[in-house]
Amino acid sequence: MLKIKYLKLMALLALCLPLICQAGFVDLKPSKASAYVACNATGAFGLKESTAPDMAQQKNTACAVNSELLLTSPMNAPLAGFNMVGMISRGVAPPAPEGNDSEEFATLTDTIWWNKDTKECIFGTHILMKEPKLSHGEQWEINDIVRGGFSGRPVSVAYFMNPNPNASYGMPEALYRVGRSMTSVKQPGLPDLNAAPYHDGWVDFTTDVNFADPDGTTRKMTSMLYIKSHCDGKEPDEKEGAIRLRTTGQNGQKAFEVVLPGLVPAGASLD
Repeated sequence: MLKIKYLKLMALLALCLPLICQAGFVDLKPSKASAYVACNATGAFGLKESTAPDMAQQKNTACAVNSELLLTSPMNAPLAGFNMVGMISRGVAPPAPEGNDSEEFATLTDTIWWNKDTKECIFGTHILMKEPKLSHGEQWEINDIVRGGFSGRPVSVAYFMNPNPNASYGMPEALYRVGRSMTSVKQPGLPDLNAAPYHDGWVDFTTDVNFADPDGTTRKMTSMLYIKSHCDGKEPDEKEGAIRLRTTGQNGQKAFEVVLPGLVPAGASLD
């Protein structure tokens, strides 16, 4: 059986087209032009090697956060005043016919930090791909990570891409774009690369992770992906279907979705 871990922690440290591009947490608001915000403009959505933001030189910094605490451990909060209050580490397998529940194809880490003064929480998402192959012999590739539970709430987003490669897994993959949408747009090759309808309840992160990518540019793990929103209390709910991992077929793979439980603000619904 796949492993699921839940930890309660109480005292820890606290391409730019006509889209919005700014460093740090970016507000996601309704837009007639696009539901998406452009983040890392390097890497051609995973077809080439992406470059980590250079905060010192202010290069490629859209949506990016960094700090000495994050460089020490991504389990530290990305903003001051937030303390970790929960974390789930979950082994993930695509269901049949693509996969099976006897192997771990990826590890999903779902983390929440809370600020008791501002009544805000930050949800962190990280995925590490593993070696098992799908039933048809290909490695599982994840292009989009979608999280729900934010209907009627303010949402801002950011990511931390460690510029130093991990000794075991190498560099993380960049966050290419993010949108308040339930729709994942395949990359590349569409006339409008950023067309997606706005959806108040969901946030879609576009990245490109694979244990052995057929396009020759392999990144086995995501950056740490953040959603900041309002939370009345520090205790989150866990809801079935709150996280969707999507293969959009960027390299000709079969498109499919894996639906998982995920942390949401207390009392939130999946609209």
